[in-house]
Amino acid sequence: MIAELFKKTTLKSYFTSIIISFLSILFIHYCKNNGTLKIDLFPRIFIFFIFFIGIIFLISYLENKNSAISFRSIHLLSFPLFYLFFPHGKEVGFIKIIIATLIILSKYSYSRIFNEEKSYLRLFDLSFIIVLLILYNVNLFLFLIIPITLLFYQKFRDLKHLVSFIIPLISLPFVLALFEKIIIKKIDFFLNLNTWKIEENFYYSESVWFVLIFISILSSIIFTPSRFEKVYSKVRYQGFTFMMFWLYISIFMGYFGLQKGEDRWLLSFIPVAYFSGIFVEKIKSFKMRNTIIYLLFSIGVIFKLIENRII
Repeated sequence: MIAELFKKTTLKSYFTSIIISFLSILFIHYCKNNGTLKIDLFPRIFIFFIFFIGIIFLISYLENKNSAISFRSIHLLSFPLFYLFFPHGKEVGFIKIIIATLIILSKYSYSRIFNEEKSYLRLFDLSFIIVLLILYNVNLFLFLIIPITLLFYQKFRDLKHLVSFIIPLISLPFVLALFEKIIIKKIDFFLNLNTWKIEENFYYSESVWFVLIFISILSSIIFTPSRFEKVYSKVRYQGFTFMMFWLYISIFMGYFGLQKGEDRWLLSFIPVAYFSGIFVEKIKSFKMRNTIIYLLFSIGVIFKLIENRII
């Protein structure tokens, strides 16, 4: 039964996640291309699959490396599962992969601030990464809320931490503007991997996604770190707190259309899959959990077939 496979993070769970991810991606491309899969699309589909798996494994690797265990085995399943429900627009581009990677890295810089003696260096890393995000899309300045909240902690309320936060904000834009003007002015970073025509109407997909966003908000409230204090230390759940920020910022940006390009809800995918996965994991009965997982897969498949007028 599938729930048992994702009870613990093992080679079996990783291997199963790879298979399910590939099938989910292949199925979405099948639906978006009107029930056909052309041979010439497979190289791009495979590249997207590598990126998709790479993001999941990057999160898992950084969790293990930094001992900030907020990413669990269920998330190896929740990412490909909830990909079926995502309102897919333009496929993916190199710049979007970089943005996702930067936010993931910022999550672990945030967690390490609470773990290391020289926390001001990790705060510098966090501020540096967020400035990079802002240079791509100024509306991502909302992520500055995260390091700003740290400065309210008594242990971080000193000159070292304040300077570490401010220096990237002041200096990096000038350095990168100069670098871009001299070296990379003519390089195109927007390498898209589009394998279907862009749909302008996402009404049905967004309606379903709103339901998952609501479930994610409930999960972030019900399963807050304080409920785990008897079992785990607070430090190990700083990643959970960061994901809460990420979820709420992505909802705000998606609702007001502050994202760049057609992928209005792209920023919300990782936190929604993360918190929805926790919601599924907290179902105590393995039998019920299996039923929910199979039901979600069935609904996702049928919904996409109907949405794309294949059945």
